Parts: sequence; C-alpha cells; structure tokens
Amino acid sequence: MADQYAPIFEAIVKKNLAAFAAGDVAGAAEMYDEQAVVVDKKQAKSYFGTDEIKQMIEGFLKLGKVEFKILIQNMRKEFYGVGDTGFLVDSDFEMTFSENGVAMKGSTQHLYYKKGDQWKCVYEGFEMQ
Repeated sequence: MADQYAPIFEAIVKKNLAAFAAGDVAGAAEMYDEQAVVVDKKQAKSYFGTDEIKQMIEGFLKLGKVEFKILIQNMRKEFYGVGDTGFLVDSDFEMTFSENGVAMKGSTQHLYYKKGDQWKCVYEGFEMQ
C-alpha cells in the first residue's frame, strides 16, 4: 500500500466537498483533468471531459444538500502507487441527503496523476449499493 498518498487525497477531497457544500460546480470539477472520465458503474453511464463532468455535478447538486463520509477513520481507503507520478485510491463512502435523511453507501476508485504542481483525477469509477 502507498499510504504516503493519504494526505494528498484528504486535501483534494476536503476541497472538493467544500465546493459541493457551497453549490460551486466549477470548484467541484476542479479536481478533474480536462480529459478525465467519470463512470457510474451501476447506471452504466460515463462522463468524459470537463463539460460533461460539470453537467453530472449540476445534476447531483439538484438532488439537494448531501453530507459525504469518506475521510472518517474507519472508512476503507486503500492507496496504490502508479508509476512515478500517480496513485490510485480504492475506497468506500457514505452519503446522507439532508432534507430527507436518506443514507446511501457505495465504493469508488480514483486515479490521480501529477500535472505541474497539481494532482488531477483522470479516472473516477463509482458504484452505489
């Protein structure tokens, strides 16, 4: 395992979740590379590139305010180094819709590569249970 990537992942996720909480589509999309792909495995749907990912985020934000749990201590997070400038995170998450209290669990995989001085997600796959 490559746990040295945990602090990098935490910083990226904290920034991303703050943007989601603020309803900031551009901020939530900032973690993705311009050529990134996001795959919703359960729905068999993929989103390619910044514009489609922003549309996906906008659709998600329309569902209402959501509390994510991914950075808590007992949540599964496995880190793997990928070459000299990349890492993969395989993790579980929970999310709760604030308005109705509905909770959902799922798993996600993120592949990050360093571009200049920033880490960018080039692939995200997720599946809700």
